[in-house]
Amino acid sequence: MERPSLRNLVLSPYSPLLPEDAENDAEKQPNSFVLEDPEGFAPTIVVPVPLAILISLMDGKRTCAEIVSAFTETTGENLTLSDLEEILKHFESLHFLDSPTFAAWLKEEMDTFQSLDTRPAVNGGQAYEKDAAALDAQIAATLEIPVTLARADGEGKTPEDAFPKNLVAAVVPHIDLGRGAASYGWAYRAILERCSADTFVIFGTSHNPMKETFALSTKHFETPLGVLETDRALVAKIVSHFQEKYAGKEPVDLFADEFVHRDEHSIEFQTIFLKYMENHTGRKIRIVPILTNTFVPFIGGDADPADDPAVRALLDSVAAVLDESGSRKIAILASAEFSQVGPMFGTPTPVDEKEADRIREDDTLLLFSILHRDPAGFWDTASRKNNANNLCGTAPIYCLLELLAKTHLLSHDSDKPAGELVSYEQTIDDPTRSCVSFATVLF
Repeated sequence: MERPSLRNLVLSPYSPLLPEDAENDAEKQPNSFVLEDPEGFAPTIVVPVPLAILISLMDGKRTCAEIVSAFTETTGENLTLSDLEEILKHFESLHFLDSPTFAAWLKEEMDTFQSLDTRPAVNGGQAYEKDAAALDAQIAATLEIPVTLARADGEGKTPEDAFPKNLVAAVVPHIDLGRGAASYGWAYRAILERCSADTFVIFGTSHNPMKETFALSTKHFETPLGVLETDRALVAKIVSHFQEKYAGKEPVDLFADEFVHRDEHSIEFQTIFLKYMENHTGRKIRIVPILTNTFVPFIGGDADPADDPAVRALLDSVAAVLDESGSRKIAILASAEFSQVGPMFGTPTPVDEKEADRIREDDTLLLFSILHRDPAGFWDTASRKNNANNLCGTAPIYCLLELLAKTHLLSHDSDKPAGELVSYEQTIDDPTRSCVSFATVLF
């Protein structure tokens, strides 16, 4: 490779947890960096400072010889062309490089996915049990957690007290099942017992970049428990409404980013619970999978996301389908996390107890707007600090709140909260001390 260039990767300083007596600047400087791929094709790795410097020189402008020279001059360390070639060969195998090899690999992957009728389950064995019997047992145990917690806390609400009589929507987490078990348990025990829907419109966070704001899919979803079907007729109705409402504007292809569904876990994690429900109740469950791109471009402006023509057209289209459903039972899920703070998420300072309390306070403000089904208030709170907490779920939650405000799903004759907060959790990763917060809210 004559002028090696990295793909659009992110190189961020990584500061480990410092000792309390660290005072001098040298101790406070990051001693390594995190290299991440926003598109998710390459693994995340931690690299030492010299390698981070070498990576920064791979800009597509310098020749290999010029990279070696610049690296040696900057660091004083010896690097040969042979050494660089070995590093580049390794980077190529990890999909770090913007190269013909990567382009060919990506095209083949996209063509293969496009030809599939179902979207494969990709997180079994990592985020949840891969074996069907083991996953069935894992979910059954998860659904017992709310009962166990209620028994342990004599003054707390039982699941029966906390659950709405007729659940029509929920904010649910998309963290791995191990760390999010309690919140998942509250969410899906309520859905199992108090939700009569047979179709679930799922707004999922896309953790990878997308060209458009939304990505629909007609593929069914594989799970270890069997295939969960996508309601293709309902997807077609939403697309038809969208094309009518968005006519005359710059074209938007709601399937342009369907490939992003392949590796995205935010909807996959919901499908294992819904398939479990289908298997154990005999009800035929279908989904409408909608991935949302980040709403970060709207942050800091005067307008809400729904003022954007494409966002408005999509929400109006889903609302129209909901209102047309008549006796058909449809529920909405927002697959979301809240704050993501710490070295894993681009904020170098590790999260200590004081910072965790601050995150909780910020999340409480967001939850107030969610519970009062106030999309404008939620968006104002979420964007007020320019997304300082790196919220991971703003778009799905906003979409859910907008739909609750404009459809027949909820009564709007009361100022009392329509939502019930049944779980809020923070999990802090070791050794990076990075915090993820998430919650379950039932409507």
